[in-house]
Amino acid sequence: MNITITKPDWGIKGGFELVIGRIVAMLEDAGHRVAVATVPGVDSGRTIRGVAVSDEHWARAGEFFTYASLLERFERINVADADLVITTQPGSWAVDHPRKLAVFYHHQRVAYDLEGPYIEAGLGDPEVHTSASELIRQLDTPHLGTISHFLVPSETVAGRLETFNNVDRSRMSKFLAGPHHAAAGPSNVFSDVLCVSRSEFTKRTELFAAAAFEGFGASARLVGTGGRLPFVRRYVADLMADVPREPEPWNAPAGTSQESRQVADGPVCISGWLDDAQVADAYRSAAVIVAPAHNEDYGLTLLEGMSYGKPVVVCSDGGGLVEMIDDGTTGVVTEPNPAAIAEAVRQLMSDLPATREMGSAALRSAERYTWQRAASQLLDGIERVMSC
Repeated sequence: MNITITKPDWGIKGGFELVIGRIVAMLEDAGHRVAVATVPGVDSGRTIRGVAVSDEHWARAGEFFTYASLLERFERINVADADLVITTQPGSWAVDHPRKLAVFYHHQRVAYDLEGPYIEAGLGDPEVHTSASELIRQLDTPHLGTISHFLVPSETVAGRLETFNNVDRSRMSKFLAGPHHAAAGPSNVFSDVLCVSRSEFTKRTELFAAAAFEGFGASARLVGTGGRLPFVRRYVADLMADVPREPEPWNAPAGTSQESRQVADGPVCISGWLDDAQVADAYRSAAVIVAPAHNEDYGLTLLEGMSYGKPVVVCSDGGGLVEMIDDGTTGVVTEPNPAAIAEAVRQLMSDLPATREMGSAALRSAERYTWQRAASQLLDGIERVMSC
């Protein structure tokens, strides 16, 4: 069977890009011919539906115009040679085809579940953003209605589809990706406290840094890149210098300055980008993994940490992250503030035998998340679409 995967190209290689690579391999292993059709995430033009948009209007509602442009460009993709189309990230579901399966991790979230937090963070004019969000949902509705079946990673994502788009649960089933980094066996090293994450809005890596300054009882390490990383470095430098700073920057826009600073040794080490071997070493040496993100779709880095036999601390508003944790058995669910996170970590660090036992339970839980199971879920989704 000829299968085309549609995906916007944002010029990054995050967790979802790794999942797509696995999906391609699974489909090819099953004997299918696979093509990936992409369009640039951002178009340099300023024309939507043949209408030129002024720079002034684009600047006021850039989220809306960028997304409207993305939908239009996906609508123009020719996938007539495909027997089935698998849509992925926001906008890709606008492609025209009678048989569509969605590997659906999230909407254009700033127009859906993050509309309120986006406005509260001061990232846009409230009136303009509210209107733009409504228009984006109106644009999405007919396209999402043409998808035969949705593969979702969590109840959190399923709930969004049900709430915002009235998608019946009978059109959804689970697709649970396996870890990209996985240990050959449990690690016996339990030293520092680790957060592996892109630094972006809602990932709240600043919250991890702030918790580290509350005191973990161990060194802390942040691994990953992202658009907000310069701001995170600036925030940590300000914490070390004890200079005035905005409260709760993890709930704020990118900050008044994106100036990056070199951060000296302190309560948290910011490693930035690491290659696969270095990331594996970071997981191996960690005692505890902290995943502080808000309302996540899924938790690939959380799952990777668990696969190394490490307990995980997540926040109560973590969405899909919370779903993956058995609180008190494989990890700890705590309130999303620095003091609560620090206290949860300190308790784990104060009793390493119990922490190792919790890590062993985390490993057993992670072993259920196999790519073999994910392949079965993917092929089941394809069968559902083709039998419609």
